Amino acid sequence: MYEDGAPIGGFGAGTITWRFDGGFYKGRLDIGSSDLTVDANAGFFMYQKAGGGAADTRRLDKGGIGQGQATYFSLFPRSWVDYHGAVFPCKVKVEQYSPIIPGDNKKTSYPVGVYRWEITNPTGAPCDVAVMLTWKNDHGGSGATVQTAGDDVGLVLTRGGGEPSSENQGEFTLASRNAPGVVVSYQSAESVAALQGELADDGMLANTTGSHALGAIAFKATVAPGERAVVPIVLAWDIPITQAGSRDKWYRAYTRHFGRSGSASWAIAAEALADHETWLWAIQDWQASVLESARYPEWLKGALFNELYYYAIAGTYWEAGAASGQPDDPDEDMFTSLESYIYPFYGTSDVRFYGSWALFSLWPDIDKQEVRQFCDSVTTTRSDRPRALGTTAHDFGDTESVFRTWNAYTYRDSTNWKDLNSKLVLMVYRDWALTGKTDAAFLDYCWPAVKMAMEKVKSQDGDGDGLPESNGIDQTYDDMDLHGNTAYCGSLFLAASEAAQEMATAKGDAALASTYKAWLDLGKAGFEAKLWTGEYYKIDTGSRDTNRIMSDQLAGQWYARALGLPPIVEANRAASAFTTIYENNFKRFDGGTRGVVNVMTASGSVDGTSNQTRECWVGTSWGVVAGMIQEGLATEAGDIGESLVNTIWNTDALWFRTPEAWESDGRTRAEYYMRATTLWAAKHAYDITP
Repeated sequence: MYEDGAPIGGFGAGTITWRFDGGFYKGRLDIGSSDLTVDANAGFFMYQKAGGGAADTRRLDKGGIGQGQATYFSLFPRSWVDYHGAVFPCKVKVEQYSPIIPGDNKKTSYPVGVYRWEITNPTGAPCDVAVMLTWKNDHGGSGATVQTAGDDVGLVLTRGGGEPSSENQGEFTLASRNAPGVVVSYQSAESVAALQGELADDGMLANTTGSHALGAIAFKATVAPGERAVVPIVLAWDIPITQAGSRDKWYRAYTRHFGRSGSASWAIAAEALADHETWLWAIQDWQASVLESARYPEWLKGALFNELYYYAIAGTYWEAGAASGQPDDPDEDMFTSLESYIYPFYGTSDVRFYGSWALFSLWPDIDKQEVRQFCDSVTTTRSDRPRALGTTAHDFGDTESVFRTWNAYTYRDSTNWKDLNSKLVLMVYRDWALTGKTDAAFLDYCWPAVKMAMEKVKSQDGDGDGLPESNGIDQTYDDMDLHGNTAYCGSLFLAASEAAQEMATAKGDAALASTYKAWLDLGKAGFEAKLWTGEYYKIDTGSRDTNRIMSDQLAGQWYARALGLPPIVEANRAASAFTTIYENNFKRFDGGTRGVVNVMTASGSVDGTSNQTRECWVGTSWGVVAGMIQEGLATEAGDIGESLVNTIWNTDALWFRTPEAWESDGRTRAEYYMRATTLWAAKHAYDITP
């Protein structure tokens, strides 16, 4: 069974995961790393002494507390553990969070996590409870010092050397706060055993520092019967540089606010101690707007937040300037995240078309920056970008070349794909239109790329019927062979034509708007004449079995309706197609328990012609759910949505590692995948549907 938990750490800051079994992953502090090694030097420990009884000290992991003693909960960026078992005379809850707050780009970048401990005493006598966090600085640690400010105490695990020059240099601060009945102590030591032994004596550490890279912070609270104490422990780090491959180094986004010295972890921790309650209220207020709303079904609510874990752990780059002399605009902070660790491509435009809904919904300015970067792949004369391709890039490079190259993906020739350019046009329109159509600078920047992208798709219409033709494997389903006109790429082009027409009108180019309208009219006629079966839209016009039922056949209809554009097909036909998908791709795939399979035959069996035809893709399934909601099929959409959530968060226990795909036998592919955050498109569908 997987034991991942929710991570801490802001976007682009690197992350730390406290697993629900009590272990810590620290490997993802290095951007792009997928190291899942549990670090024995990192852990929480608890000391309790109730009344005149004996003291008890134990590590807060599954080996230290055993079964049935604690319960883990999560609503990312919050998660909490309730220590309720008999081994704990006083009951303890700890809530973990980072200030990942919608619209607050500054705090969302912070390299910090808060552990807010709440202790209650249900016994008839005073109870002493101490909590200790141990940590080792593996980023050039050279010793420990102590910092204090009023009641705040921080143990700083320092690093050697001068100004940092690599991602292996940084410092950490463990901090807490004295209060009436609460005493904070600290210590550096050569082993965790020594720190645990010191805590076990009386719930206090020795208040000593030295040359050890390992240290601990602890608080001891004396809680009267029926009373409670609330005490924060903060973990902050300052690793200012991240490195892509052997050449390029970048400063992380949070350095905009804390400098590049690599010695600001105490300042970060001090701000967290001062503001942690305000951060928590902001997160709770945001989440309450969803959790307490009758607009959304219960199955949606928890998963909606927990899938946001992706942006913390997905090797996310958010740079704040070049650290190694490479070309860079110092006033523009580029952002990108991995498709997945197994497919280590950054940005992956065909995937983020789905998986950027969360980023756009909550941090639209960040999403606009990433869309501008993709526009640069189509046309730009900028010296700080690779040479433009004249077509939309698949990606921004991989973990060795991020921002240095377009198209690190070479499995297929993505420059001939039939979906990428339509998708770029739709993402540009989304980010402009759904933020009020007031960001003229954004539209001005993207407009040249939009025009070239539309021309590229039109050039792929070889027979003049208004739709691009596929010639094998040439779209996001990169193991699925399609030929001729396809429902998938055709519907995307129709939606893109609508979006481009609106943008041309906004730019005052009536002639071009008229051209896009003509393309739309021609393409709609061809779409209906060549692909409509009377019940649904066939997968393509040129493969061996053209009548196969593709779950993603109306991706363009979903997106058009989501963006407030006219539907590209008639409402009754859209409803019929989605109903066919529900009855076949959903109900006949594992009995309607695991989402929608990508392709079914017209006779009602799973299409086994490729691994991708027989898979359920989580992200595209969420697009189907959103499309159904928008067409008035909320009941059917809810059945599919609930099955997806149940598979991820219950039956298959894929917590905080949602994959791209699974098959009916439970095999998964590409965990920690970008596209799963398309769940936020389902929320958007509920928001816009009466």
